Amino acid sequence: MKDKFGYIKLYRSFVDWEWYSEINVCKLFLHCLIKANYSIKKWQGHVIRPGEFITSYEKLAAETGLTVSKVRTAIKKLVSSGDLKLETTTKYTKVIIHSEYFDSNTNKSTSTKPNSTQDNTLNSIQNSTPDSNQLANKQQTDDKQIATTNNNKERIEDNKKEKFRKEVFAHSQYSSKILNSFFNYWSELNKKGEMRFESESYWETAKRLQKWDLNDNTSFKNQAPKRKISLNR
Repeated sequence: MKDKFGYIKLYRSFVDWEWYSEINVCKLFLHCLIKANYSIKKWQGHVIRPGEFITSYEKLAAETGLTVSKVRTAIKKLVSSGDLKLETTTKYTKVIIHSEYFDSNTNKSTSTKPNSTQDNTLNSIQNSTPDSNQLANKQQTDDKQIATTNNNKERIEDNKKEKFRKEVFAHSQYSSKILNSFFNYWSELNKKGEMRFESESYWETAKRLQKWDLNDNTSFKNQAPKRKISLNR
């Protein structure tokens, strides 16, 4: 297939990489290498450098065919090994690939050396963005803190969900269908990382489950076909 958008270069030693045998992790990382910028870009007032790109867990899942959960797990492993860094805000997630995969003289750039045109472009973008210098200076020191904060947030969310799951499934008198549908609905997260049930002013899991089961049974009965009664005349 002819590629009109360029290419990436991998050394044969890539097969010795610690995540090479992890199919999901390897696939996601190769996808990130391909998606990463190869030139300086400006996105909504922010400088996106070579080796970086803006995305989201949902978008990565759609692009790779993995589930959001598998994308999160793969990202965690890549961050733990230092291959990737994340810069997460309420508006976007920036993926930053470790500089060893790019020429060190380009500050996370492609494998080719930067030319004077690229340098001038960088200077022009930085001068046109008031906060770009501050972002560049803080980037290295903030990356570890951001990654740690992001991991801690996800860990807290996972722990909260698991605690709620145990509370729900402790009511074993209900069918697994009822328990699963109840949990999936009330554990949905909003943008703040709060589960749906946490926004309720009043909440008792046992009473809510009872109503949930009653509504499910009522719905089933309403949908059941009515039997015709034949009368002998």
